[in-house]
Parts: sequence; C-alpha cells; structure tokens
Amino acid sequence: MNLTRLASYIALSMPVIFLIGLVLVIHFNPWFSFTDNALSDMGSLKNPNRWLFNGFLMFFATIAMIPSLVAFRNGLSYLMPLAMVFLFLVGVFPEELPYHAPSAVLFYVLALTDIAIIGIKLGRTSPLNYLWTAGSVVVFATMLYLIKARVFKGLAIPELIGAFFILAWFVYLGLLLRFR
Repeated sequence: MNLTRLASYIALSMPVIFLIGLVLVIHFNPWFSFTDNALSDMGSLKNPNRWLFNGFLMFFATIAMIPSLVAFRNGLSYLMPLAMVFLFLVGVFPEELPYHAPSAVLFYVLALTDIAIIGIKLGRTSPLNYLWTAGSVVVFATMLYLIKARVFKGLAIPELIGAFFILAWFVYLGLLLRFR
C-alpha cells in the first residue's frame, strides 16, 4: 500500500478514532462536564488520570500527522502539519503549564486557517470548495463568540465545534487523497 492511500484511510478514520478516544477518556473521568469544563481539564496535573487524555492527544496528533504531511506533499495543506505539532504539545503541557494555552490556540488557528486557504485554492476548480473557507471563518467566529460571551462555563463545547469541523475536513481530505 502506498503512503497516499494509507494517509487517505487514516484521514477517513480520524472521526472514529477521535470519538472512541473521547468516550474512553470521559469514561475514566466521570466528573467531566461538557458545559462546565475544558477538554484539557481531563489532562490537568491535578487529575490522576491525566495520562489518558494527554496520551490520547499525543497519539491522535501523531496519527493525524501522516495525512497532514501527505496533504502538504500534494499541495492540499500548508499549515496542518504545524497544527498537529501544536496539538501534540497540548498533550505534552498540561493546562497549568505556560505553554499549554498558546499551543491549544495555535492548533485551532493554524488548522482553521489551513482549511480556509485550501478551500480558496480548491474553489478555483469547484466553487463548492469555497464553503470550506466560509465554514472555517464561521466556526472560528462561533468559537470566539461562545468563549467571549461566556455562553458556557467551560470551553469544551467551543473546542468540540472546532474539532468536529477539522475532523470533517480530514474526511474530505481523505476522499481527495483516495481519488487522486
């Protein structure tokens, strides 16, 4: 199997890997609340089960690096490999450490910017791809609004909105790589 085909299969399976990992981590952290916590609270230095969340993030970022690099090689990404490095660093640095927040912010900013840029690039061949660019802007604005307006006590819901959009992009990327 060649690397592009492998990357496409990984990209297509990423939502399933993410959901299984999230369910598993939440199962071992029954105190977690989507409305009252940030996802990173499960990786806090105060949590004895932090290794599970942080390890999952590092594993997921490592797996996601494969389709990110293949997409970069094929002109379907510019920033996603760097975004995956920052996602990995979110797992390395628990929320109490000074590098955690910048890593998390840079992950979302770089990933959503990459999707927006590639949406413009692909929009030249099919105008429907401009929806990815518009979607990136809407998702980012929604995340900012929910955080700044303090709609929820925690950050988990805005984080998941961004994560699900990025996962949807990876599925689309997997299809692009598969049928290239």
